[in-house]
Amino acid sequence: MRCLIIHNPASGPRSDEIFDFARALSEAGDEVCLRFIGDGMEPHQAAEDVNAFDRVVVSGGDGTVSNVLDHIRDSHVPTLVFPSGTANLFFNNIGNAPEPAALAKACREGRTKTADMGELFWKAEDGSVQRHGFIIIAGTGFDADIMHKAEPAKGDMGEIAYFLSALANPAPTVAHFTIEHDGEVDELDGIGCMVGNTALIQNDINLFPDCRMDDGFIDIAVIQPAKTVELLPTLLAGVLDPAGKGLGRPQFTLFQAKEARITCTPSLGMEFDGELIHNNTGEFGARVLPACLDLIVDDFAKL
Repeated sequence: MRCLIIHNPASGPRSDEIFDFARALSEAGDEVCLRFIGDGMEPHQAAEDVNAFDRVVVSGGDGTVSNVLDHIRDSHVPTLVFPSGTANLFFNNIGNAPEPAALAKACREGRTKTADMGELFWKAEDGSVQRHGFIIIAGTGFDADIMHKAEPAKGDMGEIAYFLSALANPAPTVAHFTIEHDGEVDELDGIGCMVGNTALIQNDINLFPDCRMDDGFIDIAVIQPAKTVELLPTLLAGVLDPAGKGLGRPQFTLFQAKEARITCTPSLGMEFDGELIHNNTGEFGARVLPACLDLIVDDFAKL
């Protein structure tokens, strides 16, 4: 078996566990190629010959995983996500057992499920149209502000940096959103608009009920105008009903679509999979890229 491991050594607290994984995976006759991305090697360079391998392993946080998967989508090489980052939300949405030895076993067996990605488009201030694939959530407004304020501290504080960032913004800016989705148009005021490919966040809370990475849709949520403390009903609903089947998500207006165009006035900045987008003009589009990933799963997987 030829296996390519693409690893970000600066990804987070579990970074060194990839070496335990590699030892557990390797057998006589195997070829395991380990590439470190960062200074000197970009994700697209590490993944350029991915079709020459029987398996590919992507090791890093959600931003790293998002970047690499965007470059290898539609390659149909069985792909294992290894959780080396801070939150590892995409890995948690897949649901595999997290131990290196268990992941090595799943990698060798190579059982896969197809999954979607989202694709994000936005207009930069110079008028050019930019794009990037996303695997979890892209958004503008409140969630982008949280990511921006948490960025300096997340390396040292981990997930708690996101919660402290939310508390530091007691009165989020209210904007007007025009959402064109699959031929329909809705206009709403809110403090944020999120587009999700997957929606399971910390503590197994499903941010958008019925959102799955294999359903051929993106999920869109507008957060109704509120102060941060007024979002408590939605937080409690998530704690008491993680799946969202009973209590739903108060203060969220939800849509499902294959493609959407969203205009935010005023512009509130953007993020995707925890990565910030600067110089956004307040207009972006998103669409689903159906069944473009072949993700390795084990018996514990939710996918």
